[in-house]
Amino acid sequence: MRTANLLSVAMWLAGTTFAAAQDIEIRLSIKIIVNPTNGVSPSGISNALFYAAADRANQWMSDYWRGYRFRVSEIVSIGGPAQGGLNGPSKWFGRDPRDRDPIDYWVQFQSDTKTDSRYLLRSDQVNFYISTGSATDAGGACPIPPGEASDTACWGQVNDGPFWIVHETGHFFGLSHTHGGCGCPDTDGCFLMNGLWVGDDGITDTLAEASGDFCFTTKDLIARANFNKLYANCTPVEAGLVDDTFFNAMSYHNPTTKDTTEDRMTELQLDRHADTANSSRSSFVSGRTRFVSTTGSASGTGTSTNPLRTVSQGVGAAAAGGGDAVLFRPGSYNEQLTINKPVTLRAPRTGPVTIGK
Repeated sequence: MRTANLLSVAMWLAGTTFAAAQDIEIRLSIKIIVNPTNGVSPSGISNALFYAAADRANQWMSDYWRGYRFRVSEIVSIGGPAQGGLNGPSKWFGRDPRDRDPIDYWVQFQSDTKTDSRYLLRSDQVNFYISTGSATDAGGACPIPPGEASDTACWGQVNDGPFWIVHETGHFFGLSHTHGGCGCPDTDGCFLMNGLWVGDDGITDTLAEASGDFCFTTKDLIARANFNKLYANCTPVEAGLVDDTFFNAMSYHNPTTKDTTEDRMTELQLDRHADTANSSRSSFVSGRTRFVSTTGSASGTGTSTNPLRTVSQGVGAAAAGGGDAVLFRPGSYNEQLTINKPVTLRAPRTGPVTIGK
């Protein structure tokens, strides 16, 4: 998804100068769970690691052209001997809270963060808890709305690369893995396509595929499942869909190189991300995205699936004090108007947008 876009504007703007484009910040709170006896951080964990990871993640976000950026709001240490030792947050030191044997520790972890003030759970920042040392194969876990909208604690298995931030916050803002709930090689949650077991994330511009904790798929397997042919025989459009799935930031491929190769998100993934950031996760971001389309409606709500129709409606829906973005679907919007509030106008990667001509 690397098509060029263009936002051409010919309209009267209030004042004599242009304001800088506004980013929508995704605020991150990093909680380092320290050793219960000596208060030392897990191996390889430092403040510099998190700032480097956020900077690299923002390079990926800039390629999506939606204006979202990560900001590390705070890095704090919790637990240790002064906070209850093994009876405080340090009960999780060195542990992976995704473990479900013999009980579902993820449920316990979420409960602890909500009920114990020592965990410093924030209502306006994405909360990442770090309990283990830095890892080459970074990742973690975040609750996925709408089903897990009431949970807001993430666990990070981190390094200084971009993947874990983009991937895990993708979950936080409503995205599933590209293979959906299909756990390979188990067929639980999978279905058959062209003789192959696959899963799906419910987003139409990513392809169904088979991948999971124990099985990493290939381009040929994705092509066979969806188009009943090998990747080399795909049309350019089909090959592009395979690539956008195989190199997707929400996939489980290329585990040793994912910080440099698994960087893509499709337009419909980005739409769901924005819609979730506008609604159930709105307190964790600094602004909203208002969608406008030439096929939209005067009674639209400004979501990706129910966009507004005109430039004036999109600008009118934006916050008076700034911080919001108006995202136009490709097309010509033949309006002339005065904009007298700070707002960023954006076009997607899928085509040009012309306003006021």
